[in-house]
Amino acid sequence: MANEVQQAREILGYRLRDIRKDARVSGRELAALTGWHFTKISKIEHGSSMPSEADIELWCFHCGAESQVPDLTATARGIEKLYVELRRLLRTGTARYQQELLANETRTHHFRIFDPAIIPGALQTPGYATIRISEFADMVGIPADVQSTVAVRMARAKLLESGDRLFHFVLGEHALRAALADQDVMEEQLRHLQEMSRLPRLRLGILPTCVRHYMTLCGFWIFDDREVHIETYSAAVRITQPREIAMYAKVFEHYSRRAIYGQEARDLISSIIADRTENSALSNFEQLN
Repeated sequence: MANEVQQAREILGYRLRDIRKDARVSGRELAALTGWHFTKISKIEHGSSMPSEADIELWCFHCGAESQVPDLTATARGIEKLYVELRRLLRTGTARYQQELLANETRTHHFRIFDPAIIPGALQTPGYATIRISEFADMVGIPADVQSTVAVRMARAKLLESGDRLFHFVLGEHALRAALADQDVMEEQLRHLQEMSRLPRLRLGILPTCVRHYMTLCGFWIFDDREVHIETYSAAVRITQPREIAMYAKVFEHYSRRAIYGQEARDLISSIIADRTENSALSNFEQLN
């Protein structure tokens, strides 16, 4: 995670350096214009020092790039959130983190959610959620008050049926076929997906493995047009930079156009349930023999 933060700082520094060079201003000239020590310019450009919003505004002012201030300050805020979020997640455990997610989701109207590998939290059954939370906490070594966390996750799920929110999910077929829980838990989860797909303010798309599409790097949530949320093994990353949000929206559109919906998606889920049942029965037979 420290590497991710440092990389984000370096990328911000590169952008500021390019702005300075495009303006044909040397590092020492910019230092003189801003009243800073000349080493501050180098530290910011190499990512060893994080510029404040006031620093970014002054930098762009003297380089004639005021139009880039909103995007750059959003990037800087995102970097700070990236670091604080990791410490908060590790310190306070899983239930508190789920409460923070619920608060953010409560003030969101339009959700776009893509996950190639697992069922997203808002669509999970209690059984599936219990396994996901327990295994994740054990794997990364963070506090896990499982029952409380599952309860909050189920409260998040209730948002699917309340208010005027719009939910658009696109799941990879692999997320439905992978053996991420015991047979009974997976079957209950898959049937739950079929039920949820009929909600009037929810679209559930399944991205078939046989359909040609761009490689899937990670799952993500887009909250309105203000924020993208990505979870890694070590961090919860929140992206607020408009340029990056637009990129994730473009990626989501790519997957959603290749996904199947409605009865076609429910039929695929039924087929997966049948395949899992057959495979489970075959496995039991082989064990007996």
